Amino acid sequence: MRIGRLRRAVTAGTALVVGAAGGTVAAVLGAGAATAASSVGGPITRSETLQRSQYWVDRGFTYTQTGTWAPDPQGKTYRRDCSGLVSMAWHLPDSRSTRTFLSWSGKQQLPSLHDLKAGDAVLRDGHIELFARWVNGNRHEDGAYVYSFNNPGETVQNPNAVNNYGKIGKDTWGELNTYIPVRYNNIADDGPPPGSPDNSVLREPNGAISLVVGGVPFHLTPAEYAELGSPPSTAVPEGTFASMPGIIANGTYVRTAGDGAIYVIAGSAKYHLNPSEYAALGAPPARNVPARLVAGLGAVPADNTFLRDPASTAIYQVVGGAKYHLNPSEYAGLGSPAATNVPAGFIARVTASVPVESAFMRDPGTTAIYQIVGGARYHLSPAEYSAMGSPAAINVPAGFINLTATVPRDGSFIRDITDGAIYQIVGGAKYHLSPSEYSALDSAPSTNVPHGLILSITATLPSSGYLRNPDSGAIYQAVNGAKYHLSAAEYAALGSPGAANVPVGFIDRLGTVPADNSFLRDISDTAIYQIVGGAKYHLTPAEFAALGGPAAVNVPHGFAAAITGTRPAGSLFLRDPVSTAIYQVVNGAKFHLNAAEYALLGGPAAINVPAGLLDLLGTQPTDGTLLRDVESTAIYSITAAGKHHLTPAEYAALPDQLTTNVTARFLATFPDA
Repeated sequence: MRIGRLRRAVTAGTALVVGAAGGTVAAVLGAGAATAASSVGGPITRSETLQRSQYWVDRGFTYTQTGTWAPDPQGKTYRRDCSGLVSMAWHLPDSRSTRTFLSWSGKQQLPSLHDLKAGDAVLRDGHIELFARWVNGNRHEDGAYVYSFNNPGETVQNPNAVNNYGKIGKDTWGELNTYIPVRYNNIADDGPPPGSPDNSVLREPNGAISLVVGGVPFHLTPAEYAELGSPPSTAVPEGTFASMPGIIANGTYVRTAGDGAIYVIAGSAKYHLNPSEYAALGAPPARNVPARLVAGLGAVPADNTFLRDPASTAIYQVVGGAKYHLNPSEYAGLGSPAATNVPAGFIARVTASVPVESAFMRDPGTTAIYQIVGGARYHLSPAEYSAMGSPAAINVPAGFINLTATVPRDGSFIRDITDGAIYQIVGGAKYHLSPSEYSALDSAPSTNVPHGLILSITATLPSSGYLRNPDSGAIYQAVNGAKYHLSAAEYAALGSPGAANVPVGFIDRLGTVPADNSFLRDISDTAIYQIVGGAKYHLTPAEFAALGGPAAVNVPHGFAAAITGTRPAGSLFLRDPVSTAIYQVVNGAKFHLNAAEYALLGGPAAINVPAGLLDLLGTQPTDGTLLRDVESTAIYSITAAGKHHLTPAEYAALPDQLTTNVTARFLATFPDA
């Protein structure tokens, strides 16, 4: 993860951009002329990825961890670090991090460094580089030219000229072997691929041998070639391998030479077939391949892969690492795309039903486009969609979209594209991170979103979750706007759940008493408490059942014990669910409202509580309570001596002018002072 800033202007003339992996170099117009043949998140050619990488070279952007993001040729900005460079080169919707690149289903691991082509990447924990070409196409061990962002203040290391640190983008074979080779699933080869039968063995003039599997050439070492029986090879012109497809065709079957295991491949993911599953699929021919060919393939298919269970004929669409079962009309509404027959076990391995990765979805029925981030959806207006760069959107049924939430899941980081402000989401609430707070959280990868999505998240206090202060290591349990500092023993007793690192400012927002109508279960004795008006009430089993057995949050005994209030304070409305009687409560006093009075007060939401809680309330509010006659607007101060009608001057002189609207009949219960 690397970042940078603008250092110098671009010189006039042409820029040399590396061509295909075979080693050719093509002169193109200056980087400013790089065309937008691709759309955000859509297919992109290998040559365009190199043009886009060169664009940052020619603009002199330097690595920084605090600077502003840098634009691509179309003005979309990306983080100025190593993963931001590759994200920009691939025209991704967001700047990924090396951490998220490692787990991302949008890429596949290549079997060997030898299989790298222009526009692929080499990746390890902490760093990623864009592969440009081999130093010597006839001898890969001589190393490779790359685009790489590395150190603060340094411009992009590139294949064409030394950067401001006097370095060129070049890795030795030993350096390359510290990475895994990866390929973007949306990478497209330039021009039509040469015709070559699948399963053939091809040899280029330099002696390199590749096995064609699912339309893709894979480099064979001499030992692997011998292990496969040294099959006859067909001579092909130099550069053939570089111009062939890079993504294995869906429905390809392979057998690993060492153990005879058979796999089916779909969406660049593999599934190991047992004998009965293989037979049920008709025992199609499987190509013998080296084990490393399948070792790098993931378990979850790429976006917009369609899987069909031949036993049940059920068809599933995969997007963002999640699957959705299409009914016949939904499948037809998507145009009945080709689906790959796979066993139910392959489908079952995709466990998520809501996208776990960012995506853009289009409802083909309404043409509405949604951004999916952190498992939540946001309906983009045409202007917002355009401002996001009009990213490629996947057609999905409305039913798939409706499975998503409306607020991103815990641990999501979102970035407002209008001002670059970054927010952390925890417990359904957002927190605006200052630059120093964001840096203290290791500048976690964030997803670009419209300002409207930020505004749609109205909560600022978490409703649930566990928060960790990264400075002190202290862990807090959050329940409906309240926090409780957990001891090590209490945290362990709760099962040591995952805790999100958050700034102390986020923690300090929280109070000590959960919001009204929270339910807490003491894990030490299973006692359940209802929280109302800042007070707790111990529910009997019968009372809890009468309230419908609402969900209760497990908390340590200390959390419940810290809530000392036993009589609700403030102003609220309570309902006895047995009698349906509604009471207005003001600072510890209750008043039974008739239907007309309740309507006169606006029919506010009332909390169902047991009669036992209502019995704890008296008829006299705390001294100094201010009540306002909802009809006459007269304001009264209530004391033990009774009520006193305040003149406008007396009311204006009060330091605290908070009043509660009540009915005249409530006021009549207090004598005149």
